[in-house]
Amino acid sequence: MTMPLQQENSGRATPVIGPIVAPIPNAAGPRRPTSSRDRDRFVGFAFAAADLLIETDAQGNILFSAGARCRLTKGEVGGLVGTNLMEVVAPGDRKYVRVLFDRIREKARIKPSRVLFQAFDGQQFPALLGGCRLDSCPGSLFLTVLLTAPARSGGAGTASGITTQGELLDQGGFAGILEERIQATRERGLDQGLTLLLVEGLQAMVEAMPEGAAGEVREGIDAYLRGISADGDSAGQLTGDRYGIVHAADIDGREVQGHIAQIIEAAGGALPGGIRTWTLDMADDRLDAADAARALVYTVQAFASAQGGEFTISSLEDGANRLMAGAVERIGQMRATIDNHDFIVVYQPIVDIATGAVHHLEALTRVDGMSSPADFITFAEDVGLIYDFDLLLTRTVLDTLKEFRKEPKLPDVAINLSAKTLMSPIFLKQFQSVVAPYGELAAKLLIEVTETVVVTDIAKLNEVLQKLRGSGFRICLDDVGAGSTSFQSLYGIQADYAKIDGKFVRGAVNSPRDMAMLRSMVDVCRQLGLDLIGEQVEEAVHADLLTGLGVSLAQGFLFSRPSRDFAYFAKDWSRVRNGGKLLLKG
Repeated sequence: MTMPLQQENSGRATPVIGPIVAPIPNAAGPRRPTSSRDRDRFVGFAFAAADLLIETDAQGNILFSAGARCRLTKGEVGGLVGTNLMEVVAPGDRKYVRVLFDRIREKARIKPSRVLFQAFDGQQFPALLGGCRLDSCPGSLFLTVLLTAPARSGGAGTASGITTQGELLDQGGFAGILEERIQATRERGLDQGLTLLLVEGLQAMVEAMPEGAAGEVREGIDAYLRGISADGDSAGQLTGDRYGIVHAADIDGREVQGHIAQIIEAAGGALPGGIRTWTLDMADDRLDAADAARALVYTVQAFASAQGGEFTISSLEDGANRLMAGAVERIGQMRATIDNHDFIVVYQPIVDIATGAVHHLEALTRVDGMSSPADFITFAEDVGLIYDFDLLLTRTVLDTLKEFRKEPKLPDVAINLSAKTLMSPIFLKQFQSVVAPYGELAAKLLIEVTETVVVTDIAKLNEVLQKLRGSGFRICLDDVGAGSTSFQSLYGIQADYAKIDGKFVRGAVNSPRDMAMLRSMVDVCRQLGLDLIGEQVEEAVHADLLTGLGVSLAQGFLFSRPSRDFAYFAKDWSRVRNGGKLLLKG
């Protein structure tokens, strides 16, 4: 079967359709003659969907090729005939392509999946490889190659987060692609599922195996999971023995377990634990697409970090689904809290110890039905709703300041923003758009940065904070010394204030060790030009200790408990003494 081609400027080959005498196979039955017009239409449809058409036998030997050279050969594309397809596939993707071949034989057809090919000059490039088999042509596989630009960058490396060595996405890259997939599932009506895979004891087994056999297991599992994943780029290794795969709906968990077991057995491995899978519904419509994606990502992260029995008991077939259901319910409640403003803001003063004057207030949130505000905030951070909540809190505090803006002693207010929130470029733009309408009133805000320990790029965080300082916002680092703000953070971030964790303030009263730590933190912060605030000051002895160390500001029950009565702080700064405490009137 020969077909002259002419090359377009785009680099895509255009077939010059002429008489084709070889019969075109028919999927519905045996070979039968068709008209020349029908044959030309068949060829036209094929080239409309691909740059290159290839027929191979079951071993990958190329029997026919037509279309653009796609950089696979210097000469005519027909020169590929007689070679093996694996010769033009990047070495790291060859096992993966063999998996795709197996899937074509098993399923009759696969959708185009991303593959790294190797050009005649050694350069690698991505393309989409699709294929089918026809009952009327036993032994042949019909493949399409469609050139494509490099895809999004993910956690593990190059295109789609998969490196040139065919590795899977890491946990972060998989979480990112999971969000994309559920959006696509909703918008385009795709029928896809998410399977969580636990190969219990895999890490220990591989470490005990000879290097070659260990490589066979790792590469075999990676290739298989990529092969069954949507588009070939939707599988991730979450930890040493846990995986996540977004796939077509026809993938069965038992099938996955069987294939993984075969790969391990073929390499001579003996798995000490079991192989288990949990399949989650990506089409659940109880939440909108964005919040459903958050629930799925949260479930995957919980699966990756779970310790002990939660995902390791064979009878827990619905373990991940229960976790998913719980996440959906909590996210739904949190979304309602945000949308309906079902929370209150309370204020606690930061006081000048010497004069008793209120220096500024800290805005704290309380949510009905939740005993611990910290649990609410932590879950909001875990599922990515903290951005929405932080923006709403910012607007709420600014509205309160606006309400009392005519008071002559309107206090400044600190709002808590997590370092994770501040590292989001989207949040920063949204934050600036929220505060802009309030004009000079926005300068009354201090930004108290929490959980800097979760940030790996302190320099990047500092860059963000300096932009905020340049816009007139003062920066306070929270919980210095507690682990949530490390000494590395102190040295890497330029700020205005630092809060000393209360456990050191209280502990230093009776512990020389805590006193030494407290004195060290005070010295470091002072050298860095930071004004210090002592937290959890509950007794006069705590205030006296801070004064002795030269710390002038404090916060705690000795002065006031958190209160909703912002009007008091805005209208009356006088102190009503009762045992040394600052009490709210009324």
